[in-house]
Amino acid sequence: MITLPYSTPLELSIGGVIKEECEHFLVDEIPLYEPEGLGQHIYLLIRKTNLNTTDIVKSLCELFKITDKDIGYAGLKDKRAITTQWFSLSLGATADIAEVCKKISSSLENVEILKSSKHLNKLKTGHLIANRFTVTISNTTKDSFQNAEKILELINQNGLPNFYGEQRFGSKGDNADIGREVLTGKKKVKKHWLKKMYISAYQSELFNSWLTSRISDNLFNELIPGDLLQKSEGGRSFPFDTNKDHLQEFKRGEISYTGPIFGSKVTGPTLQAAEREELIFSKDEVTLEDLKKMKVQGTRRSAKVFPQSIEIEKEDQNIILSFTLPAGSYATILLREFTKSLS
Repeated sequence: MITLPYSTPLELSIGGVIKEECEHFLVDEIPLYEPEGLGQHIYLLIRKTNLNTTDIVKSLCELFKITDKDIGYAGLKDKRAITTQWFSLSLGATADIAEVCKKISSSLENVEILKSSKHLNKLKTGHLIANRFTVTISNTTKDSFQNAEKILELINQNGLPNFYGEQRFGSKGDNADIGREVLTGKKKVKKHWLKKMYISAYQSELFNSWLTSRISDNLFNELIPGDLLQKSEGGRSFPFDTNKDHLQEFKRGEISYTGPIFGSKVTGPTLQAAEREELIFSKDEVTLEDLKKMKVQGTRRSAKVFPQSIEIEKEDQNIILSFTLPAGSYATILLREFTKSLS
């Protein structure tokens, strides 16, 4: 993995330790929709402690004698935390919700079912609006609250680099390297989901490299000729036009320039922005033909994200941060701006 830069001054730090206890890292999904109450998919809102999403999927597969294809979820959640997220189970239209909940509650430890319903469709990756976090940072510095307020002011003004977090790259940090080997034909991976995960990690590493370069060249808070832009709420990208109000919208945080999730069909920028992207991809051994062979299409990703509803509290030597991030953005990227470490 590459070393990521900070977007706020290094001397502005609160220090401290994250995830000293599971209770120090709380995550709640904000779903894209609520289940309608009818259908063959049972929807369960599960609160789990010290269990990641994969742990729950494996347990549900064993408990109900189903495969992971029968289980849906909107996003992956970390292990060392207390997290709340929706799962869908395809058990047939006649499956009894009460019996399913009873079986789970009596069989799985550190799991609590908060809501249950039915829906017509399986829950799919990305079917959420955002995640709400409440994080306790322990053993912070003496001037931590003042520094936290200064960091928050800068992030509210300039936004946060929308880097992929370290969990994207696996516990050993080598998922991107494996993805590179898969794309170049040096390594074979049979399981489709695993191959997809490795390739996604490779794409994420290149995006992080591109954004690192932009920050290193003092262009994080600038628009350059040829940039492709995107509204803060998402949607299709569009070219930077100096004849429109794009510069003012950018300064207000209403739009951001985008970066490449490299693929065979990704829309590319022009001019200076294109040169910067081409330089990143040309340094890598993967070719456009490799991406075509693996049917990796690619997309665009916003370079900046503006966390919402950030609150800071001080409790003895602890700082408690509460904030909301859109789906696909990483809390660890925000937290490292405060702690200036990955701890």
